[in-house]
Amino acid sequence: MSDGASWEAEAHDQARIYQAARDLHITHQHGDDRAPRTAPRLSLRHLLSCFDEAPLPLSVLSTEAFAAVRIPELPAERVAAEVRELTDRAGVAGEPPVPCVRADAAAVAESARELTDEVRAQLCGYATALLDHALLRSPDGTAPDLFAPHAMALLWRAGPEPSRAATVARRVRDAYAAAGRYEEGLPFAVRIVESSGAGAELGDVLALGRIQVGCGDFGDAEAVLRPVLDRAEREAGGRGLSLAGHTGPSIAEIFRENADGPFTGRLSPADCHVLTQIAEVQHALADALYGLRRYAECERLLHAAAGLRWRVQGAAHPARLLAQLHRARALGQQRLWHEAFALVHDALTYRDRAELEGDRPRDAALLRLVHAEVTAAAVRSLRDEGASRSRGVGMFPAPVVRFLDRTMGPHTRPEKLTWADAVQLAGEAVRACDRAFGAAHPHARSARTLLEQARREQGSAP
Repeated sequence: MSDGASWEAEAHDQARIYQAARDLHITHQHGDDRAPRTAPRLSLRHLLSCFDEAPLPLSVLSTEAFAAVRIPELPAERVAAEVRELTDRAGVAGEPPVPCVRADAAAVAESARELTDEVRAQLCGYATALLDHALLRSPDGTAPDLFAPHAMALLWRAGPEPSRAATVARRVRDAYAAAGRYEEGLPFAVRIVESSGAGAELGDVLALGRIQVGCGDFGDAEAVLRPVLDRAEREAGGRGLSLAGHTGPSIAEIFRENADGPFTGRLSPADCHVLTQIAEVQHALADALYGLRRYAECERLLHAAAGLRWRVQGAAHPARLLAQLHRARALGQQRLWHEAFALVHDALTYRDRAELEGDRPRDAALLRLVHAEVTAAAVRSLRDEGASRSRGVGMFPAPVVRFLDRTMGPHTRPEKLTWADAVQLAGEAVRACDRAFGAAHPHARSARTLLEQARREQGSAP
């Protein structure tokens, strides 16, 4: 599961591991002059005491792993011999068994009592490096069920390298989030933030908020994300970046440059990163507010996020398109269907031009899913509640907006839509989500539920 780490970062990690090995070697060679004691001969069971009692995938203790993470007092040859005695097979439901190491819990506990706190901390550092090595080489998209209990155990122990333990936990958290298994990823997200205290990285707190939204804990997500947004905006202000209006580029920039953007000529890469983070937090907070049915607040935040995405990443960026479609969904909940479908038309035009299906299938599948959701909601709302509402925009009163809506073309007229259109779009969303996420993912399940509902409505329509 590669995170794209550079060779410089890998070299730095190797240097830290070597230093830890050297310290451990010195500790065992010389000990404490004031309280001499005989250090135990390290064995595999001493190392296993750093992990959880659950079965440990054999890849963590492979010859390749020990070649990358050298432990002077625990040669790879001796480990290989001991591993053969303890190898078993374990697995998770629906997956083939995986070779694992199982040790007697009592023997491991007895081995742990033989170690000093300093040596145990050093061994936990080695164990973290071994687990990280195995996770980096596991297949992309694999939910690390067998690695997860060991990552959590090491995160709690945290040893001499808490940052490395947090890195391992982030890999597990992100793997669960990518698979849509938010309940399993939540304990890792919570523990990472708790272990960092007030100095938690913005990305970790944002990940916690997103996973809480995925779990349906919308109130908790809002409580987590509000301070994050304030923090990100203060950071932008500290860099001299104006967020006035929160709506993206200025009129002058639009006329002076390509209207599709991005408009980054006067921004440094660090400035772009800060603004992108603000847009990410705004979108995540908007998702929480949508779950809380606070649709007007949600739409305003998405308007800001779409504007910042347009400024920094361009109009055709998938994140900006998704923000536009989520805005349309929030507008639809307020029965502002003319505005909603103007946004849908805008997003889908860019989607077709960007050819996302081949390049970024997950983004394309999400766009199809939200498009289908908006369409089904529009057909139901217009049937049950009557004509779309209108609202004033800026200096234009509602009657003028309604007139402009009528002159924008057939693509903004939701009255033309039928349940057949909703069924077709939902079917396309099901196929796209199954290909991109897998049939068990929450997005794929949502698409199938939407398709079933649309078919029932179509069957009962007069």
